Amino acid sequence: MNRLLSKAGFALAIVAVVALAASCAPKAEGAASSAAPTSIRHITMGTAGVGGTNYPTGIAMSALWNANIPGVKAVAIATNGSPHNIDLLRTKDADVAVCRSLEAYRALNGVEPYPEKMPWMRSLTGGLFSDVFQVVATKDSGIKNIADFRGKRIVVGPVGSGGEVDARETLAAYGMTYDDIKPSFVEFAQGIEMMQDGLVDGGIIGLALGAAAMQELLLEGDVVMLPISDEALAKLKEKNQFYIRRTIPANIYPNQDYSVETVGTPPDIIIVRADMEEDLVYKMTKTLYENLPAVHAVSALLTQFTKDLVLADDQMLVPYHPGARKYFVEQGWLK
Repeated sequence: MNRLLSKAGFALAIVAVVALAASCAPKAEGAASSAAPTSIRHITMGTAGVGGTNYPTGIAMSALWNANIPGVKAVAIATNGSPHNIDLLRTKDADVAVCRSLEAYRALNGVEPYPEKMPWMRSLTGGLFSDVFQVVATKDSGIKNIADFRGKRIVVGPVGSGGEVDARETLAAYGMTYDDIKPSFVEFAQGIEMMQDGLVDGGIIGLALGAAAMQELLLEGDVVMLPISDEALAKLKEKNQFYIRRTIPANIYPNQDYSVETVGTPPDIIIVRADMEEDLVYKMTKTLYENLPAVHAVSALLTQFTKDLVLADDQMLVPYHPGARKYFVEQGWLK
């Protein structure tokens, strides 16, 4: 029953976010008096699994664009996360997406696992929020640290998802591969249910910090969060220099009265193709930054999404789209 109520609450939260986005959004100039556009520009936005933060973020952003940009009809879709979103943009089955900066950087530059460079990738925003690795284990499993995952049933996420990349690289930092564990390649919301039902022992969970599904997982007090050691971090940095030490503060989740030393990545971003119309990207960027309360309402995590994460060009892992950059220069946030 608690799980059903939690899912119902999550659905209601998404409805509330959409309503807030629509109510907070001022109408575009002349929208009420001008004739309806003669053509509709359909925009598909890739997000991630429904149990995380990116899905309601995409819904809120799509609602803002629909309310503020005449002729735009945007819709957010659930996906397997950043690598899937990159592929959707590559094949032009999506127009815009939430993406980890680090994953976008790899694709842009043809870094493993991407065999070819994707020079068409651009950022529509500055940073949204910073990601952290979240590693958990059930108390009944006897797992005390990640090294104890050997031989255990571990959730690693859908194949090719951003979280699955995290899982693979985290295991490698402890000298393990999937051959050393019993991996479950399931969407993280399903993996969390499996953990609650005792079907798996732990997981490397690719959800944003504070995600509703993680709140639910720790609610009963049967799961602990595990740290990532300094030695493992050093090995992760050998793989990618952009990994940094991050701390999950105490009391982010129920029954988590302890801080957790983990690993973080550069902030997530919104990506588009370089060939997307400059004027359209300008309007999309402008709409988001002029309606920040509607985005912040999605999650406390999204309160990081401000002009403060509009980084200088040489600090961005993915170049700004000219339309986005034009808006940032107008605001005085970039030179």
